[in-house]
Amino acid sequence: MKIKPVILCGGEGTRLWPESRKKNPKQFIKINNISLLRHAINRVSGKNFDKITFCTNINFLDLLKTEVKNLDCSIVVEPIKKNTAPAILAALNDDNISFFQPIIIISADHIIEKKSLFQSELQKLSKYLDLNKIFIFGIKPSYAEIGYGYLKLKKEKNFYKVSKFLEKPNFNIAKKIIKNKNIYWNSGMFFSSKSALLNEYALYENKLSIQILESYLNAKIHHNIIYLEKSYFNKIKSISFDKAILEKSKNIFGHKLPTDWTDVGSWKQKWQIEKKDKNNNFIKGNVISLNVKNSYIASNDKLVVANNLNDILAVQYNDALYLADLKNSNIKNIYPSIVNKFSEIANQHVFTKRPWGEFKNIYVGKNFQVKELIVVPGGILSLQKHKFRSENWVVVEGVAKVTLNNKIYYLKKSQSIFIPKSAVHRIENPNKKILRIIEVQTGSYLGEDDIVRIKDIYGRS
Repeated sequence: MKIKPVILCGGEGTRLWPESRKKNPKQFIKINNISLLRHAINRVSGKNFDKITFCTNINFLDLLKTEVKNLDCSIVVEPIKKNTAPAILAALNDDNISFFQPIIIISADHIIEKKSLFQSELQKLSKYLDLNKIFIFGIKPSYAEIGYGYLKLKKEKNFYKVSKFLEKPNFNIAKKIIKNKNIYWNSGMFFSSKSALLNEYALYENKLSIQILESYLNAKIHHNIIYLEKSYFNKIKSISFDKAILEKSKNIFGHKLPTDWTDVGSWKQKWQIEKKDKNNNFIKGNVISLNVKNSYIASNDKLVVANNLNDILAVQYNDALYLADLKNSNIKNIYPSIVNKFSEIANQHVFTKRPWGEFKNIYVGKNFQVKELIVVPGGILSLQKHKFRSENWVVVEGVAKVTLNNKIYYLKKSQSIFIPKSAVHRIENPNKKILRIIEVQTGSYLGEDDIVRIKDIYGRS
């Protein structure tokens, strides 16, 4: 029987700011020119695997759809973040997953370079799955890491039982416990069967099981995308799979993973994985460097000049620059200050991806803002209207097919059109070249949620 992969990709991943943002999290960031999500997909693809089920939330759906555009898969969409226990359980409700099918649950922000060795371990372990066992992969610690949880394993016959879960410790505790040969990093990867997982949920989280089932049965399904029903889902408590099941169950077994594994949770860890030059630097983008060693320097926009530096982190990404000692680059302590003072910069990039292309926030003033819209060939924005704002569009490149109420207009370069508040409208790019539009919005409220979608080819209406 093929192994069913479930990939969790709904986390915000703010630890790689400014490249990652709340609305553009780290699973979509590239490592060695491949996104973390794509690394995860490759890890659980092949002849021994069933089609992948992704669990995400509505904020990341457009980004996810772009990544999996040509992949035969299913996507379970949460209307609001509720942590990993509800997400995993929602995926298990899929009737296409047979009751005894092996299931591997992984996160979208890990790296395992030796993919074939990981897949081989799954094949070996699958013959031991039954109605009860849940295996969690443990990684032998190579150093004292305060960003990971830990497992304590105890040998029982042919298996290792998880005797204790340890929350993320401080450095002194981590330094002490890794000397114990039975202590392992908690990888957050789980291997079990559908039957065993559902049994544990029924035993320890029966109310959650009923609520998820109600949300799933009332879900809207569009092109293999399952939109969980919001009114039921909102009542569900936010709880991790660790807290809901693992720390309560008597059937959790540890398996030592004999391969590399990294949870990319800091810039230092990303630097360690990336391919570096002869001076042990990772340098990317618009950068000039001289006499720089052991550093991570990247710019996607402005020129960065680095001279006579060692162990430096410098990440310039559109509207922000982050500088730190690479060895101590954890952003956790300073991140709340960024959110408090510059919430928009913490929230999203200047460019925001959409299934039809992307838009760039150019300027925001009192009761108005200016955006640049880039619509890919064949891209179609939803047929929509706004309650609080009007818009003025000027075409600067390409040809736009514009719907305004019941009329169709074709606009060429330098032509414009005014979209009154509450008017039904849409932009399409009917040509094979990029369409670029400058949009000026005016109104009492300019939030992205002031959109009433009437029709949408991407299933968002």
